[in-house]
Amino acid sequence: MKKIFTLVFATLMAGNMMAQMHGALSFAGASTANVLTVDVENASDTVRFEMVSTSAGNITIPQIVKDDFVIPSFTIENVAFAMGTNHVITMDDQTFASKVIVDGKEKNITGSSLTGTYNMADNSLTLKAVFTYGSMPFDMSYDIKAYYIKPVASPITVNVGGAFEYANEGVTYNVRKYMEDDVQKLDVQIPTYTLDNTVMGNLTLGTYTVKGLTYDEEKGGFYRDYKNDGLTFHFTAENEGKKTLDGDYSFNDTKDNNILVKYNGNKVEDIINTFQMGAMPFAIVTKFNSQATGITSVKSDKKNDGRIYNLNGQVVDEYYKGVVIVNGKKYIKK
Repeated sequence: MKKIFTLVFATLMAGNMMAQMHGALSFAGASTANVLTVDVENASDTVRFEMVSTSAGNITIPQIVKDDFVIPSFTIENVAFAMGTNHVITMDDQTFASKVIVDGKEKNITGSSLTGTYNMADNSLTLKAVFTYGSMPFDMSYDIKAYYIKPVASPITVNVGGAFEYANEGVTYNVRKYMEDDVQKLDVQIPTYTLDNTVMGNLTLGTYTVKGLTYDEEKGGFYRDYKNDGLTFHFTAENEGKKTLDGDYSFNDTKDNNILVKYNGNKVEDIINTFQMGAMPFAIVTKFNSQATGITSVKSDKKNDGRIYNLNGQVVDEYYKGVVIVNGKKYIKK
C-alpha cells in the first residue's frame, strides 16, 4: 500500500510540475550578495525559474549592483533537481557555468556551488549560488528566499464616485504570498490599466505595489489600509487628444485607501481596491469580475483559505514539522 501511495504521489507531483512548464515562474524575496566582507542586500529581488523537464530547469539571477560595480543578470541552464516528499523538489549541490555580454565583450560566470529547494506547498524558492564573475579574484555568494509571484488576470469593473461604472476586459495583478515573522502576508502589484470614454475622458492609471496584506477574519481575506504607506502612482486623463491631467499622485490620507484579496482555496477569487487620489472629490473602487476566474461559489471554511494549519486548527508557518492541513488536505512536513 505504501508503495502504491508513493507511486501515485510521484505521478501527481510530476504532473503538477509538467503543468507549470509553460513558462518561467517568478519568485520575489529578500536577497543578500556577499564578497569578502561586503554585503549587498536587496529587500525585493526577483528570481525566475523555468522547468525544462521533470529533472532540470533554468534559473535566472537578477542584476547585482554595488555602487559602480554591476554584475548583469544571468541564466543558469539545466540545473538538476529531484522530486521529494511533501511537495518539495531539491537542487543538490552542483557546479554551473554561464556567460554574459558587457560592452560587446563576453564574460564568464563560473559557479562552484548551487543549492536550493522549491516548496510547492507554500510556493517558496530558496537558492544559494557561489560563483566568480569575469576576472574577479574572489568568490561571490548570492542567497535568496523568495515566494512565487502569481499573475492573476481578469476583467475588472471600476466604479467612480458611486455613480459611474466602467470596465477593462483584461487586467493582470501580480500577487505574492509569503511568511514573515510567523505571519502569512501578501504583496499585490496593481498594474497600469486604461479606462476609455469616462466622464473625465480616457484615463490611464499607473502601477504601484501594496505590501504586507494580512488575513482579516472579519473581512474574509487579506487586507491592508495603505493610505499612510507613502505610495504614489501616475495618472493621466485625455480629452479629444489633449492631456488634461498628467502626473504622479499620492493617496489621500484622510480617505479610504485599502485593498482586500479573497481566496477560494488557492485561487484568488476577488481583489477589491478602494482609493482616492490627491484632492479628487470622489472615490474609485475596482473589482474583479469573479465569474471570469471560473469560480461560481464562495467557500466560507477558513481551512480552505490557502494557509497552513496544524491538527488543532492553528495557523502555522512553512517551518512547522508534523501533520498539517492545507486547503482541507493533510500533508506530513518533516
